[in-house]
Amino acid sequence: MRNYQRQKNNPYKLPHNLYMRMLYLVRDYERMKSERKNILHGSPASDGIPCAGIGNPTENKAIKLASMDSDCAAVERALSGIPTEYRKGIMDNICYGSPYPIDADYETYGRWRRRFLYYIAQNLNLFF
Repeated sequence: MRNYQRQKNNPYKLPHNLYMRMLYLVRDYERMKSERKNILHGSPASDGIPCAGIGNPTENKAIKLASMDSDCAAVERALSGIPTEYRKGIMDNICYGSPYPIDADYETYGRWRRRFLYYIAQNLNLFF
């Protein structure tokens, strides 16, 4: 599936680069959640954060966790604004490229997908 935004009658249109950034943030959501869990329960040397012998590994870990937390929270808040019956279809379509389920019209899913990506950008204060 091509990654494009509808141009006409789209109140949720984002600049192209921001749109692509939000798409890749959603696609990276599961990895970020698992990496966050590994950082929380792992040792500073095994968490994959480069130290290079300088700095405080605990501080590096905290900075990375704060960044991941804000990104994950933005996706989760935006997902909570989408009706429950469309959430799985939208996430599967964005993450895996699977077609939308046939329980609703294609345009309905497209409309909620546009809103979802727009809400993420708003939650991250990247677009007003």
